[in-house]
Amino acid sequence: MKINPIKLIGEWDEGYALDRHTISSEPIGEDVYGHMQFETRRSELGELLYGFKYKGKYNDLENIMNGIKPFLDQWSVLKTIDVILSVPPSIQRQYQPVNELAKAIATYLNVSFTDQVLQKSSNEQSKNMDRDHKKLTGTIISMKKAKRPFNILLVDDLYSTGGTIKECVRILRQDKNLKKIYILTMTKTR
Repeated sequence: MKINPIKLIGEWDEGYALDRHTISSEPIGEDVYGHMQFETRRSELGELLYGFKYKGKYNDLENIMNGIKPFLDQWSVLKTIDVILSVPPSIQRQYQPVNELAKAIATYLNVSFTDQVLQKSSNEQSKNMDRDHKKLTGTIISMKKAKRPFNILLVDDLYSTGGTIKECVRILRQDKNLKKIYILTMTKTR
């Protein structure tokens, strides 16, 4: 699989989305309930992520990892990572795709993983909030503080507006023991 990393600029030290999520999306008409339907073409990574996250194709985690390993091998900052965190999911599922991605990356890099540092205080997804009333401040809370200096990698599956990641980084920056914060998302929307 070929990926096309996209540098993400923000309050973090360095970050990337590994590819675009969608290549094109054309309306094809309404379904019987009046909902517009789309013919959507995704990047190869985007299609794997879509199946993994929304269609229960959990075996695709191995294919995703095989596709991103060359990037993980060449991104030199990953050699300085002490722990990997996942962005807290908005929807509670028995199988949390973002946590599974972060765990797989941690295993591959031989680094610790935890999902016990950040927690969402709201189940509302930022992508569903009205742009004029989108207020993410306070939707992420810190559950633990680091006991010694750490560099972290914050992993998310899909980067849309960046609001949730920005709020996570804002909260993490309040911990004086977190030195470097790096961001990795699988895909980015347009």
